[in-house]
Amino acid sequence: MEAFFFGPSQSYLLGVYHPRKTGHLDEGIVLCNPFGQEYLRAHKSIRRLAINLSELGYPVLRFDYRGTGDSAGDLSDVTADEWVEDIGHAIQELRDMAGVSRVALVGLRLGAILAARAAIESNDISRLILWDPITDGEGYLEEIKTAVANAQKLGSRSKILTPDGTIHFNGFSMSKAFQNSLEAFSLGELAQDIALPIAQFVSHETDEFAKIQRQLDHRKMFYSELAPAPHDWNYVDHVGGILWPKPVIDAIERHFSATTQYEMTHYA
Repeated sequence: MEAFFFGPSQSYLLGVYHPRKTGHLDEGIVLCNPFGQEYLRAHKSIRRLAINLSELGYPVLRFDYRGTGDSAGDLSDVTADEWVEDIGHAIQELRDMAGVSRVALVGLRLGAILAARAAIESNDISRLILWDPITDGEGYLEEIKTAVANAQKLGSRSKILTPDGTIHFNGFSMSKAFQNSLEAFSLGELAQDIALPIAQFVSHETDEFAKIQRQLDHRKMFYSELAPAPHDWNYVDHVGGILWPKPVIDAIERHFSATTQYEMTHYA
């Protein structure tokens, strides 16, 4: 495992590289984080997934978007489009480091819809993996705003909507500019323009997940699996509770173990 900085000097990103432990697969994997509190709760799972995938023979890169973690920038100054650009930088960095020609994207929650957008903008993507995906940017924002409004009614100061439109949610902020860029993202619309294998792994059943499955089920290169597991990514407690959705992680590992870039047998 190697931690380093990469990307443009004015918006450098922290990356953690997990080299392949075996084999010579010509496919790498970039892991795309969710937002805010969800990323804190998912960190252990994302790290474990990276380690396990590297043991299967895949070079893996996980990274912090600009304005988050140890990457450059301020969260109040970034947009969703810029986070898509960051995924593009991560794709190129992994190709250069690992010497692979193609890269798979695995996105959790918000990271899934950002990865879908990145898959359209890059020619170097082999496949797209959606993990409990946010399916609609506008709907996601409405859920957050509703939670903020309910919390404010109860006197909570951890969830606030400021006069300039910035959302402060569980210790993180989302600027109006970020919201404006994100609300145009629709996973169903993006997926229609992706001519690549897509797999969806979900820890629970929702109407949104079912809708994505109906929209893509006719494609030979689509696979969907329900792996029941804990999934309240925004839950906040006083002892730093961490989710460990092992059934989903195991399902994603089985998917990569069974399907290399050259052998997409899951999609037959």
